[in-house]
Amino acid sequence: MIPSLHNGITALKSLSQGLQVLGNNIANVNSLGYKSSRANYSDNFYLHMNDAEAGPDGEPSNNIQQHGTGVHVSSISSNFNQGTIEVTGLDLDLAIQGEALPNAGGFFEITDPETGELFYTRAGAFESDNAGFVVTRDQYRYQLQGVDNVVSVALPNPETQSLLARRVEEDGVINVVVHDKELQKDIVTPVSQVKVVNFLSPQYLRRVGNGFYSNGRAGQDLAGISGNNVPATGSNGKLKQYALEMSNVDLTNEFATMITHQRSFQAGSRVVTTSDAILSEAVNLKR
Repeated sequence: MIPSLHNGITALKSLSQGLQVLGNNIANVNSLGYKSSRANYSDNFYLHMNDAEAGPDGEPSNNIQQHGTGVHVSSISSNFNQGTIEVTGLDLDLAIQGEALPNAGGFFEITDPETGELFYTRAGAFESDNAGFVVTRDQYRYQLQGVDNVVSVALPNPETQSLLARRVEEDGVINVVVHDKELQKDIVTPVSQVKVVNFLSPQYLRRVGNGFYSNGRAGQDLAGISGNNVPATGSNGKLKQYALEMSNVDLTNEFATMITHQRSFQAGSRVVTTSDAILSEAVNLKR
């Protein structure tokens, strides 16, 4: 009866990990740019009591006994489908709009200005700092990367120009609308272009929290970066200003999956309790 106990325990451990994944999805239902995860289960290695062998006359013998050893979480995959686009009133709120596979149009690339480490995110909540650089709107203040360099919305001639508006086009070009005091008119000037990074195998990206992903250590390229960095071209999504991408968690599906996990957990616990009862009876046979 010991193997059946082990099988039941592996079910309880694996389903607990699956419930952890579901709980994390539900907890991040309102997180900007969050991508849901799914636990994938697989059967464990088998114990072969008798190997298949040929009989005396050369005929194959089907006298093989394969005993399973339970279940385990083989992998945790991410769903990179696009989340709901929510309209905001901030001009540096950006969303990547695109359903192109495998990662719905790409990611924003951001960098830690102190270490130079690169991260990737779908959470496009940005703002400009005192120097005019576009940074993430959180405690990290990571700088948004452009096609040529870090994205800046600083005025070309701040002594003679006053900012009226900032426009981000679908192809990532950022234009500033300024009033020029010398020319006595309003002019539109392109100042930067946002970079979008697409991956060939986004499942290899590593989650690091706060909606950020890593493509490995310096010099690594785990997910396979695509060479095209211009939004709205090729398989890259187009940018949408005054908008943010919300989580792609489907609560209805998550709760339904949670119910099936709960029932499976109950079944696994029943295997444990039944095996324990049979072992108890075996122990008491001598009495």
